[in-house]
Amino acid sequence: MDEIKVYLVEDEFVIREGIKKNINWGENGLEFCGDAPDGELALKEIREKRPEIVITDIRMPFMDGLELSKRIKDELPSTEIIVLSGYGEFEYAKECIRIGVSEYLLKPISREDLLAKVNVIADKIRARHVSHDIGSGDVGQIDRDKIREFMCFAAPEEASAFVDKMVEESGEGMRSQMFRQYVMMDVYFTVIKYMEELGIKKEQQDELAVDASVTADYDETINCLKELLKHAIELRGMVRHSKHSDAVERVLRYVEEHYKDEDLSLNQVADHVGFSANHLSTVFHQEYGKSFVKYLTDFRMSKAKKLLRETGMRSSDVCYEVGYKDPHYFSSIFKKTQGMTPTQYREEGPVNHEE
Repeated sequence: MDEIKVYLVEDEFVIREGIKKNINWGENGLEFCGDAPDGELALKEIREKRPEIVITDIRMPFMDGLELSKRIKDELPSTEIIVLSGYGEFEYAKECIRIGVSEYLLKPISREDLLAKVNVIADKIRARHVSHDIGSGDVGQIDRDKIREFMCFAAPEEASAFVDKMVEESGEGMRSQMFRQYVMMDVYFTVIKYMEELGIKKEQQDELAVDASVTADYDETINCLKELLKHAIELRGMVRHSKHSDAVERVLRYVEEHYKDEDLSLNQVADHVGFSANHLSTVFHQEYGKSFVKYLTDFRMSKAKKLLRETGMRSSDVCYEVGYKDPHYFSSIFKKTQGMTPTQYREEGPVNHEE
């Protein structure tokens, strides 16, 4: 396969020369096809040389990196763009995302890190080339949306069957090593993008790294795909469990602070933690082992028993103190959950009724 052409736009001479001369482009299957100190000069050459990757600074005279990126994407939409910026403002990053920039990197960046990013994008371009070449035959294609949906909802043990079906739908394509390389990279990039959306840390993402050499063998490729998806789903589960646990902890704290409120409800608590009522109900039961209503009732009964055995408050006053507005309803709930009325509980004493 031909080398991937890279073009550099950087107004600082020292940085431009350092990137151009200190990276061994050829050894990485790359061709450094040109450079320019500003976007205006660069655009003319980019139109002629049509590089697959453009690396550009964001702040330059005459035409800055954002304007250049817009022009490139309008005229050469398949060109991948890496923006280098000395500015960390979120607005720059948002604009780059809107334009369709592939990477937004903050200076200073080492040549090793820059080369690593370029290589990732170059691999994606090569996969695209392979997909196009093979796609001209009678070969099934990989549905990224289907892969993402699977990772969102599937269990780890379902990964094997999912990959088997995906391989079956690809027809004879998987018998080609080129196609296996394409599939492996396509699935990998889809997985990594989803991991980033979940907020998975880079160190954990690195655990998902695959060795491209496995694609030389049909069976190894299939097994690697299965392990990749299985591991990704396990990481998703860990993140969701952590988020759900945090939400449940917030619910418990909220109940502690508001149990005296007679209008306290699942909807109110769900709004507080940013969940829908149905979702919170499911998550709470999974994490705590009981429904929210049962937990709230048990919590209020615990507080009521404490007041009954440690104070001289009347039952009707205890009722209001723990969030009930109807003493008869309170007495009914207490008897149903504790096996006796509030008065009986107080008279018989707490010895045999501790939780």
